[in-house]
Amino acid sequence: NFFIYFIEKLLMECVSSSTSILTYYYFEWPGSWAGYYLSFLCLLVLPVNLLVAYLSKTYEDREMMIFMQGVTIVGCLVILRYGPTYYIEQYLIGSLMIVVFSNMVEGPNMSLLSKTIPKSWRKGFLNVGLLATEAATLGRTAGDAFLALCGAGGLEHQLNLTFGSMVIVTMFTMWLTYRYYDSLVPTEDKTL
Repeated sequence: NFFIYFIEKLLMECVSSSTSILTYYYFEWPGSWAGYYLSFLCLLVLPVNLLVAYLSKTYEDREMMIFMQGVTIVGCLVILRYGPTYYIEQYLIGSLMIVVFSNMVEGPNMSLLSKTIPKSWRKGFLNVGLLATEAATLGRTAGDAFLALCGAGGLEHQLNLTFGSMVIVTMFTMWLTYRYYDSLVPTEDKTL
């Protein structure tokens, strides 16, 4: 669950940190327009989390995670540039799908984490909350470093290198969720 949280934060950081660069490069947006778009994406966080809370009454956390990871992969595929022409609608829809659904994964993931973590990990200074915070911080840091690495070859390659790689990484997290699907159920408290 920490790895999935790490990847989710890495992906969100890649979108948020690359928006102003990519929208200027492909669509000549001024920084203020990119900021407005990012603000719009941020405004979606609360309604999206309310939707996750509503869906959690009907679906299991692990079911929602598989679906949301799948849609995140589709978003990564949509945002890629496939030919000489790159459309603004393609970028907006792809980035919207990535941000919304990778944000949605956080709810069920953290819910499962709280239900499946051993009791001994819930106490003291080095507890689950600290570990989750550190996983998120590392994910954001790795996202920025990864974005810089992908952009080192030039802006014309940054989009596809960044989000093409994220397709593979998100598919891996989806495989992990599927692989450990049966263990992602609430269990009795255990000690280490």
